[in-house]
Amino acid sequence: MKSIKLSLYSLFVFFAIFTACGKPSAEAKTNSDFYKEVSRLNRIISEISRKYVEEVDPKELTDAAISGMRSVLDPNTSVLDQKASSDLKVATDGEFGGIGITIGIRDNHLTVISPLAGTPAYNLGIMAGDRIVQIDDKPTKDLTQDEAVERLRGKVGTNVTVKIAREGVPAPFDITITRAKIVVHAVHYANMISEDIGYIQLVSFNQKTASELEEAINKLKKQGMKKLVLDLRFNSGGLLNQAIEVSELFLKKGNKVVSAKGRIINAEHKATKNGMVSDDMPIAVLVNQGTASAAEILSGALQDWDRALVVGKTTFGKGSVQTVFPLSSDYEGETTLKITTALYYLPFGRCVNKPEQGIGSKDTAVRDTQIYHTAGGRKMYGGGGITPDVEAESKSIPWLAQVKERMALYFKFAVKYRSQIGDLAAKIDSTWQIPDTLFNSFKAFANADTNFAKIKSPDQIKADELEEVLVREQNIIYGDTSKVLRDTLLVAALAELRSTLAKKNEAQASEIKNYSLNAIKRELIAAAKGEEARISWMLREDRQLEEALRYLRNDSLYKEKMKPVKRDEKTAGKR
Repeated sequence: MKSIKLSLYSLFVFFAIFTACGKPSAEAKTNSDFYKEVSRLNRIISEISRKYVEEVDPKELTDAAISGMRSVLDPNTSVLDQKASSDLKVATDGEFGGIGITIGIRDNHLTVISPLAGTPAYNLGIMAGDRIVQIDDKPTKDLTQDEAVERLRGKVGTNVTVKIAREGVPAPFDITITRAKIVVHAVHYANMISEDIGYIQLVSFNQKTASELEEAINKLKKQGMKKLVLDLRFNSGGLLNQAIEVSELFLKKGNKVVSAKGRIINAEHKATKNGMVSDDMPIAVLVNQGTASAAEILSGALQDWDRALVVGKTTFGKGSVQTVFPLSSDYEGETTLKITTALYYLPFGRCVNKPEQGIGSKDTAVRDTQIYHTAGGRKMYGGGGITPDVEAESKSIPWLAQVKERMALYFKFAVKYRSQIGDLAAKIDSTWQIPDTLFNSFKAFANADTNFAKIKSPDQIKADELEEVLVREQNIIYGDTSKVLRDTLLVAALAELRSTLAKKNEAQASEIKNYSLNAIKRELIAAAKGEEARISWMLREDRQLEEALRYLRNDSLYKEKMKPVKRDEKTAGKR
């Protein structure tokens, strides 16, 4: 009976969600309509529970109802179980109890991708590429990444013992680590990339983002920073209050940052103080398709107030507000509701959110064509997301190199070679040249990888599909039951095609030599000198960053792009 009550309660709650989050309409249901629909659903679930041909788990019915209702809402409205709620808290608080490593699954083994500097794992000498074969005497074989994370995290001050298998070490060994508070830094990297240009990579908006960014800016100012690149690429956002506080670092007191508008929310947020960054400091903000939410608020606000040049690709367009409502702990597995309650609007009227099912589709055409203007009169268009002032493509990666990156072959080779580096580690920097002998060793290493050997190019896959079609037609036309092609001419033609494609793959392996040399060097630098050295090296090959630097290095070019435009006030976007 308790399970049935749980199901009925959950369905009732989700009808409430549907009413709260559905599109505003003149035909919105009255309260009596709402309770009538809830009553109808209660009757349906009750009849199914009592009369269906087989006994039905009420939780399964509830989960099905949740899935069905989400199909008419937006992807950001969801029910979070206890684990998901905990993960959300970690993302927003920016800290948790753990040992301080980033892990992943490599060749079906739980592998350390990188230890975080200053954490217990780092201090005890755990290295990138180490395989964790046991956690507290329990094998990690067949563990998912999430399950492994759950085992490694825990209360601060408690111990966890991991058994490590390391390249070049004959036998696995145990390390007992005392868990500590692990801080997830919002500022992933901050350094000078030229005599007067600073670079800051901001990866999230948690409770510490504004303070970390302020600290990074002050550090770079002391190093001579006169211009700034703020990298928001792949920043998926986070807390609204941090987006506002970060924006305040660059804007003037009273400048509107963002508005949130919905059925139960109607709020306007302005800068409460003058920024710490002077008005005359040129700023370029890097964005791409992975820039979302709070990162879009920041980049959009700086663009609206002509405070920064936005460079890259149009952002994701996740401009909606989620409000979290805890449920009673009696409802096991359904601890929290995360509901979309409003949309974000930038200072001069642009809606950040790209239309999604259930949100914003009503005025899509209007938003797509409406013209807005920055404070200085530069023209912008609606439609969701932040369109950059300067479009810039990222560096394309050849198919074969993508495969090697995806299979972590460069990473694994560096791990294998690291034990042979010895005194050479001190010499591995941005000017170090990889000898041909090392490159040939990598080619042999990649070719010996059994999983890599099974990979087929898109053209080779199409050749296989062509053969399947020919065999199928042979069987239909001639009534042949063979599973292979019998026509000798076609067999010879296919063999020639495959031979040509194999040669093409071999040629591409030579063509990507420069890419492979850079990738090997990148991973060896990381193995020898750490993550910051790895990032520094990668930035040298970054086309979008190079485009931003082109404007920052040329004052007249930057000023021309940011130049105020005279306009007819009647054509301006809403102010």
